[in-house]
Amino acid sequence: MANVKNLRTGFTGELDETGGVAARAKQAAGYVRNEAGAVARTAQDHPSATGTALLVFGAAAFVAGYLIGSASNPPPSRSRYW
Repeated sequence: MANVKNLRTGFTGELDETGGVAARAKQAAGYVRNEAGAVARTAQDHPSATGTALLVFGAAAFVAGYLIGSASNPPPSRSRYW
């Protein structure tokens, strides 16, 4: 609920919520935004490390996908043609 004292003095700005889900969501969004900016600045400052990390993660994902895919196929049945 709005603070009546602020409304009487002509306050027309947004009132900050001191608790509740909306305030926590705004705070969490701010943290995520700050961390994403820090990651982007670090990636710009160290492009070779960023490229190496992406290459390693990509290779690990490829190997994991290959192993999962090959494990899910049944072994070939041996057929005798004679």
